[in-house]
Amino acid sequence: MKVLEKRKLTYKDIDKLPEGHYEIIDGEIVEMTPTGFEHGDLEGKFFIFLYNKLKNKGFASVGEVGILISKKPLRIRGADIVYISKKKVKEKPKGILEVAPDLIIEIISPNNTVSEISEKIEDYFKIDVPKVILIEPTTQKVFVYQNGEKDIKVFSFDDEIEFIEGLKAKVKDIIKD
Repeated sequence: MKVLEKRKLTYKDIDKLPEGHYEIIDGEIVEMTPTGFEHGDLEGKFFIFLYNKLKNKGFASVGEVGILISKKPLRIRGADIVYISKKKVKEKPKGILEVAPDLIIEIISPNNTVSEISEKIEDYFKIDVPKVILIEPTTQKVFVYQNGEKDIKVFSFDDEIEFIEGLKAKVKDIIKD
């Protein structure tokens, strides 16, 4: 990755950001640790699930999808899996998402901390993402956060979960080989 000059990035820089795995927190690049094979495999399986079930209703994407949280100070989060309906965008988005997705799915990695995950969820809710689902492969738990609700719903991979209104599935069925 190119070393950027020591200045805070602003919204004006959004179209010329360098390639790489990072988020921008208050104008500063925060490097992200590369994920492992299992993480990528799970991302792919959730993408295929969302794409196959919702391709006529919206768009799904994976791989640290950049989501604009704020312009000033510049704050961009990288989400593992996103789904955004055609009600919100008419055409497949390009570049950093400047519209809140309808659903974000995050795969928890062993190096994630509770505070990192909590801050990300708070940021997603600030831009009105309605639902964030955390997948914890180690414990085979699923945590469902609804914007505006204080209670976090906890499920196992064997439980049926509603991803988007009308779309339910068991995680074990999505990730089976």
